[in-house]
Amino acid sequence: MGGAASRFAAPMKQRRVERDLDNKVVEALRERARTKKTFKSVNSITMRLPRFKDGLRDIRDVFNHYDEDSNGTIDNKELRSCLRHLQVQMSEKEVDDVHRYCDIDNRKGIQFQEFVVLLCLMYLLFGPNVTRQVSEFESAKLNYVFDELIDAFLFFNKEGDGKMRRKDITQRMNEASHRERTPSHITTQLFKEMDLDRNGKVNLKEFLFAMIRWAGLETDEDDSNETSP
Repeated sequence: MGGAASRFAAPMKQRRVERDLDNKVVEALRERARTKKTFKSVNSITMRLPRFKDGLRDIRDVFNHYDEDSNGTIDNKELRSCLRHLQVQMSEKEVDDVHRYCDIDNRKGIQFQEFVVLLCLMYLLFGPNVTRQVSEFESAKLNYVFDELIDAFLFFNKEGDGKMRRKDITQRMNEASHRERTPSHITTQLFKEMDLDRNGKVNLKEFLFAMIRWAGLETDEDDSNETSP
């Protein structure tokens, strides 16, 4: 009983980790917010979803490479190996914290969609060298997609505090048309799909997780599971 909501109920230690990493992300977002914005409407973001899917597709091979036991998740040891390869300098405690932070569904491991979120956050916090280490040939494409995903969040996060609220979605979705307002049940459902911990605020991690799913990467993963022996 409680279903999905109970899976996202975090213990006190998890909340501290979440808060500390959120603060680092907010600081990086504020720095980015000083630059020119990419998006001017919700529709311009929606139109990018197929491009997001195409740009992120190649990360599957990277995920499979670090999933050494091929069990569909990146455990703590595998994440340490991955971050070393990406040349991300972190203490053991920081790696533990990142692993907890990006284990969005609390299933004791980072699955593919969560791995994409992790890479995007590492790109935001540590810069483009992360994507160069992922793939020298695909780094420009990954940078482009990660930049646009982050800018899409900034488009909605008008207050610049790293926390999106339902009113932000409602305001942005109604800006394009002064005559027809988006029905409240639609904006409520969109926000509900993003607000995983049900605290009334959506951070960048939750937003990225939703955008990746909406772009269709989840469907690809499900299809591969269905066709595998």
